[in-house]
Amino acid sequence: MHYFSPVEKMPLLEIIATDKTTKETCAAAVAVGLKQGKYPIVVQDGPGFYTTRVLAPTLSEIIRLLQVRHVLVLSQEGEGPQKLDKLSTSAGFPVGTATLLDEVGIDVGSHVAEDLQKEFGVRFGGGDPEVLKTMVSQGFLGETAFYLYDGGKGKKGRELNPGAEEIFKRFRIESKGL
Repeated sequence: MHYFSPVEKMPLLEIIATDKTTKETCAAAVAVGLKQGKYPIVVQDGPGFYTTRVLAPTLSEIIRLLQVRHVLVLSQEGEGPQKLDKLSTSAGFPVGTATLLDEVGIDVGSHVAEDLQKEFGVRFGGGDPEVLKTMVSQGFLGETAFYLYDGGKGKKGRELNPGAEEIFKRFRIESKGL
C-alpha cells in the first residue's frame, strides 16, 4: 500500500501487486483503503509508482518548455515557471506544474527521471537531464528550484529564483517554431 503525502489530504492510494499477491490480499487492502476514505487503485509492481510513471513525462516536458521558451507560450524572460503554473491550473491541474516540481523536489525529480529513462527509454525523454543535475549541484532542491519562498508566507510570498533562470539560459534550446 502506497500512500501519498500529505496522507491526510491525498485521497489516492496505490495497492501494488506482484505476481505472488493473492486476490484476497488485494481485496483486503482495497477494503482498508476504502474504510480510510481513500480512492484505491490496484497496479502491478514496476519501476516507479503508477503516478510517477504518469507524471514523469509531463514534468520532463516542463523542463523542455522552460529550455525552449516557445514563442507563443513562454516568450518573456523570467515568466516561464509562473506562466506554466497558470496554464496547467487553467487546464485542471490542482497545482501548477512548476510548483509541483518544486514541491516534489528537483533532487527527487532528477533521480526519478534518470531511473525511468533507463527503464523506458525515449518515452521518458524531454528536457535535458543535465538541467536538473545542475540545479541539484547548486542546491536548488525542494521549494528552492523555481521559486524562492518568503519565510512563512507560503506561495503568496514567493518570487522567481534568479539562479534557476540562469541555469535555463545556459541550457537554452532554440525553438524550431510551432
